[in-house]
Amino acid sequence: MTIRKLPDYRLKQKILYVDHTSPETFKKYGDLFFAEGNFSDALDFYSKANFTDGLQKIKNAAMDSGDVMLFGLAAKALNTEIKTTDWENIGQIALGVKKYLFARHALEKANNEELLTSLAKIMEAEEHENIS
Repeated sequence: MTIRKLPDYRLKQKILYVDHTSPETFKKYGDLFFAEGNFSDALDFYSKANFTDGLQKIKNAAMDSGDVMLFGLAAKALNTEIKTTDWENIGQIALGVKKYLFARHALEKANNEELLTSLAKIMEAEEHENIS
């Protein structure tokens, strides 16, 4: 089966939850969504295919971009526990790309009070800049 384009929402739901789709087809759709940068949908398809390598690619991409929520979902799909150092790393990455809410969530999970205090100061300073 050659898949050339991404399905719309309705077709995606049908493929994922109604049709009797093969793991290989799930993987192919996951690859297409991943190539388009649509990691959330890729996660859905890789999960249905039980495709560990794809799930790990998503987890790595989430770490690289500071996407804490996607990182957590990928880790859950991989059935892996997230270590404190991972939370701190992704929190610092999120902080660096100004994803402050993601950073706060990760740093709270890491229980890193020092970085949380720094983050609060940064957020407050930026809030005052935006008001001025």
